[in-house]
Amino acid sequence: MTGDQQESDECHMVEDGYLSEQFIKQLSGDFDISCVIHIHAKTTGIENLGCVYMCNNLVSLDVSCNRIHDLTPLFKLQSLQILDLSNNLIRHLRGLENMPVLNFLNLCGNEISSMEELKTLETIPTLKKLILRDGTQANPVCHMEGYLERIKGHLPDLLMLDYRYLKGEMSSVFKRLDAIDAQLNEQKVSIHDLPVSKPIVSADFWQEEFYDDLDLNMKLRYLKETVNSVYVEKYRAEEMMKVCDMEAEQAMRRLSAEIKGSSDISPISTSMVELQDQS
Repeated sequence: MTGDQQESDECHMVEDGYLSEQFIKQLSGDFDISCVIHIHAKTTGIENLGCVYMCNNLVSLDVSCNRIHDLTPLFKLQSLQILDLSNNLIRHLRGLENMPVLNFLNLCGNEISSMEELKTLETIPTLKKLILRDGTQANPVCHMEGYLERIKGHLPDLLMLDYRYLKGEMSSVFKRLDAIDAQLNEQKVSIHDLPVSKPIVSADFWQEEFYDDLDLNMKLRYLKETVNSVYVEKYRAEEMMKVCDMEAEQAMRRLSAEIKGSSDISPISTSMVELQDQS
């Protein structure tokens, strides 16, 4: 499907919130509904999945950002591999049982509040990637104590949860980053500990009498030089930030190489130290 077709599809809206056979044909461009492989129906006003069960060869389905709450019409989709149900009104997962090839499932931004409800997913042996939370778009169950460990207990074969890898090489990176975050959080600086900003000129700078234009010009020249020095410091700070970004990128490369057992990454440069010496 081209980008123009996809953009056009998103402009279509279902009648009465019902995903009808005619609407599916309109979205897919297929005359025979059993031949439909992909459906992209994001933000189309769907409340009822209706005739989607007739698409028995469907591989991917995106019905995100609608008002769906009942998933039972999905139970016949035995070829479905990718399913995006994010940002709907889903509380129960009945209809997702025993999907034989489902690999990716996005449920973020719904109303699932029970770990018991998520046990339904235990009947999907091929499920490897599950999204229940994406930033602020989360299900109530995501705020439960021990959320991560409980999900891993229910779905031990899961590779990714909420865009976080649980297994494989990338999982080691996430663990290292979590350790770094925890260390930084322990070193948080209070706003009250920050130095007080100093004014560029004294409070009585403009209150003094100007005896002549020369005196005024001298003051303006002093003010201009002071402002210029501020810009110089700002430039130095920006340059140091660029160096920080470079150092961080190199550190991530070294971390990745360390995980892979590689040793061909050069040591981090000393450019920041040199820049600090210049300042």
